[in-house]
Amino acid sequence: MVRDGYQNGKEKYDFSPLSISRFFMLFFIPFVAYSIGLLPSIVSFIYIWGFLDLNNPLHVLILPFILTFEFLVFILFESIVPGLFIKIFGIKCNEGEHELSIKDKNFFNFSLHVILYRPPLVLLNLFKLLPIRMLFLRLAGLKVGKTALLPGTEVIYDPYLTEIGEQTLIGSYAKVTAHIVENKLIMKRVQVGNNCLIGADSFIMPGAVIEDGAVVGAKSLVLKDQVIGKGKVYGGIPAKEIKKRF
Repeated sequence: MVRDGYQNGKEKYDFSPLSISRFFMLFFIPFVAYSIGLLPSIVSFIYIWGFLDLNNPLHVLILPFILTFEFLVFILFESIVPGLFIKIFGIKCNEGEHELSIKDKNFFNFSLHVILYRPPLVLLNLFKLLPIRMLFLRLAGLKVGKTALLPGTEVIYDPYLTEIGEQTLIGSYAKVTAHIVENKLIMKRVQVGNNCLIGADSFIMPGAVIEDGAVVGAKSLVLKDQVIGKGKVYGGIPAKEIKKRF
């Protein structure tokens, strides 16, 4: 239980140099990443604007196409640049149990990853630019097979602790999380094998292992550390074995 800035008898936050510097970095690093991502669209628009004459009907006609192009440039770089920050600086939280405190390095990395990862993901989910989205997920740490199919509406909360195999289909609005808070931040890798089918609107919790050829039915809940057997069909809340797939 967290109360009055304390957790299990330990300070959750304070005004020490470490806490202050990390709070500053949680603001400064994303600010730099998103500012760099915005730069190409601003520069290109200023350059193109110099050639436009709004008294020319032809220029007025092509203006919407230019604005659409600039919007695509904006989405591209506001996704790729934060993704590169995550990859280059190795921003991720290790498996294990971590204190819910900015003074804990893993909790700090978890928070920083969320700030860099979630806004571009929301943007890409809205406009369904799937190739850019897949590149962004890989930069953010997702290990996914080249033949896996992700619809663009699923949510993978912790890509650096998620593995998806070949020929696997993730259903629409499925959610996969490798973290849970139980007094502490608990991080466990989620593994989805080859030739799997994850039903729409299902929820997969930390530590789950879905073996090759398995099926998780729509709207099912795969519990923490649960193993979905090879070539079997599971469904329900919580997910239970229904039958063999083959």
